[in-house]
Amino acid sequence: MSGDNLESEFVPEEEAEQGPALIRKLREKLKKAVEEKQKNLDGWQRAQADFVNYKREEANLASEREVRTKAELVEALLPALDSFELALKHAQTKEMNLVHKQLLDALRRLGVEFYGKPGDTFDPRRYEALRQTDTTIAEEDNTVETVERSGYAIKLPGQSSGEKIIRPAQVTIKNYHG
Repeated sequence: MSGDNLESEFVPEEEAEQGPALIRKLREKLKKAVEEKQKNLDGWQRAQADFVNYKREEANLASEREVRTKAELVEALLPALDSFELALKHAQTKEMNLVHKQLLDALRRLGVEFYGKPGDTFDPRRYEALRQTDTTIAEEDNTVETVERSGYAIKLPGQSSGEKIIRPAQVTIKNYHG
């Protein structure tokens, strides 16, 4: 053994006499240190979970803002689009059809869906029934007969079937009376 090892193994006499008390004191310090470590670990884990929740909530809010902004843009354009479609019914030209197609393609790129055609099943969340007509064919019950104005909806990001209705389609529906 070297001299250094002898020195580190040497225990002063007063410490040797305090052995059990010193061990108790060290155990208490160790217990407090372990408790403090656990408290710090718990706090860190809570903070990390809070941060993950914050990031998720911010992403949801950003997505909602995006949908709301797109919906406001489309709502602002709808009167002009309606007027353009009315003019298109009265004076269809190749150029006007091209401009109409470009307009609709631009709206599709924004996630806008156009709906409402004869034969669709009437859904009160997506359609506004302006009139009802009678039918004697049972399969035609509660279906769209004519469309006065198309409906517009925006697909919600991250959802396969979710949508925000911008304007319901205005339609005439068929009611079966057998």
